[in-house]
Amino acid sequence: MGLQRGIKAFLGLALAGWLSTAAPAGAGEKEVAVGQSGPSPPKVQLLETSRAPGAVKILKQVALSYHPQMFPSERERDLLQKISQAKRLLGIWQLKELRRQALDLLPPGQEVSWENLRLRRWPKGDQVGVTLSAPVWVPARARKIPTYCGFEKRWQTVAQEKPRPSGYVWFVPTLAEINDKKNYRPEMIQFEINSRFAPLAALLLEYIFREGWYEPAKRVPLLVVRAGEDTYAAAANPAPVAVECLSFPDDDGDSLAATVAKCVYPDLATIYHGRHAPASNHRLGLALDLNDFNYEGVIDGPPNPISRASRQYNREAMHRLDARQLPSWVYRAASWLGCRIPQSWIYYGYNTDWAHIDVGTLK
Repeated sequence: MGLQRGIKAFLGLALAGWLSTAAPAGAGEKEVAVGQSGPSPPKVQLLETSRAPGAVKILKQVALSYHPQMFPSERERDLLQKISQAKRLLGIWQLKELRRQALDLLPPGQEVSWENLRLRRWPKGDQVGVTLSAPVWVPARARKIPTYCGFEKRWQTVAQEKPRPSGYVWFVPTLAEINDKKNYRPEMIQFEINSRFAPLAALLLEYIFREGWYEPAKRVPLLVVRAGEDTYAAAANPAPVAVECLSFPDDDGDSLAATVAKCVYPDLATIYHGRHAPASNHRLGLALDLNDFNYEGVIDGPPNPISRASRQYNREAMHRLDARQLPSWVYRAASWLGCRIPQSWIYYGYNTDWAHIDVGTLK
């Protein structure tokens, strides 16, 4: 078993290297130009423009292009150019520099908390904590669910007391709807984030959305995006919720023989919640959890789970089974930003946190 885990860890690191260095899609092969006509696509934006004018300016300068009939390689080249421009405007070379800058704003000797950091200001005047609104694809009948956050040790406390609003997520009950890409609709998702990380996170989310704008088959339903927070949850309304989720034969193998489990939970807070460790980059607003769900009672089935199963490295197959599972090109784009991606580090006990992307550590 130890050898098997070691092999899986090695394969994860090898895959991370491929994600970081792989040539843009379409390089060296014939490409097909695709695109959409009709209404203009929704754009990423900061809601409190007066609180972070510097970040607003950078967002406008590095917005992705939507030219008619863009080849995949043209879209990737546009992303890479905008990433370089954003880093230059932010004055950083590596994303982990943002972690040091954020920690320097906090008094020493205290537990790191987003609630402590978010109202502080950077030397040039921008507030640290801002709300980012980003375009996403959602299934036809997706329902918006408000979320709340606070400096609490238990997510149940946040669910009951609702300390303050912190954006929203989307709820879809059935896998048939989740996998019905032809009937997705464009929507927005909102979450709090560090204003110096916001332009880079916006590029990633806009790129994920733009790929689906040009190629419907590449649409990824981003129903959950979480960034800056200590503990969050949906409200604990006493209304049972029925959902479908995949369940696999084991929690460490490669079998894709999933069954559809029909689960009933006490409320939406049971599905949508999280508490981040004091050392987590979430507490600095410098991490993204994409499509992170809590489905109890299933085996390795929640989208993008914390898992040691080798099947999770087969991202395309997992995405075909459940479109909320992130395909490999999403992680590749995150690595181009300079983010630490799940394949490049071990979460704990040879597990990988497939929903988590962040700026890395200072080690």
